[in-house]
Amino acid sequence: MSRVPALLLGGLFAVLVGQQTLAQSARPGRWSDPATWPSRKVPAAGDKVVIDAGKNVILDVTPPALGGVTINGKLTFSDSADLTLTTEWIMIHGELAIGTEAKPHTRKATITLTDTVKEEEMMGMGDRGIMLSGGTLNLHGDRTNTWTKLAATAAAGATSIQVLNAAQWKVGDEIVLASTDFDSRQAERRSIAAISGNTITLDRKLDYMHFGKITFDVDERGEVGLLTRNIKIQASADAEQSYFGGHIMAMVTSKMFIEGVELNRMGQHLELARYPVPLASGR
Repeated sequence: MSRVPALLLGGLFAVLVGQQTLAQSARPGRWSDPATWPSRKVPAAGDKVVIDAGKNVILDVTPPALGGVTINGKLTFSDSADLTLTTEWIMIHGELAIGTEAKPHTRKATITLTDTVKEEEMMGMGDRGIMLSGGTLNLHGDRTNTWTKLAATAAAGATSIQVLNAAQWKVGDEIVLASTDFDSRQAERRSIAAISGNTITLDRKLDYMHFGKITFDVDERGEVGLLTRNIKIQASADAEQSYFGGHIMAMVTSKMFIEGVELNRMGQHLELARYPVPLASGR
């Protein structure tokens, strides 16, 4: 009967254990599952959450407002529910993913950046931001039809408009009608109260006329833009008074893939390089 040396058995055991540990760490864990977290507790309000390298966490619930999120592994928004992540900041060394290019996100996903703790400084990238240091940001919304034109002139006082293509637009979406006058301030924002084909009922009447005709072979039809996206990155409402909104910054070697995303209350007044989506020099 042949014998296997103990050293070889020990090495084989170590390999098997290592492979099992790697498989366990690579298996996605739900945010709502206490077993996902080293403390065996789901993050509570004000916590600074760390997702370890090699760990993939699926955000399947809307958590309470957090003190910060550091992603060394991967955080993925579930596409089975409308979710909001509220936090002071997000630092990405790994990956934050909401949808993919091949499979865009279909539910509502909102990241709200707060400023309860003032003047934090995250690795030289400031505060109240989504900040990447060697990480990857994947944000892929499902709205692709974002601009169209009027199919007919909309008179001042009108409560509905005709457009060329309202595909994907929904009740509750916010739109903007570009000015067709020399006065650019005649651009108007409205919400969609009802929609039937390419006929849009507005939440309130128009203040100005918006031209919608082709005259002498010159297309002068006013443009209509969709402002709403199903993925939204925003600062909390206090930014409207402080002018200190959120920002996104990607340092050298980081990667960002962004499409179909709405940015609201972003940018920090009088702060250099704190724009809605800036890139650090050297990229």
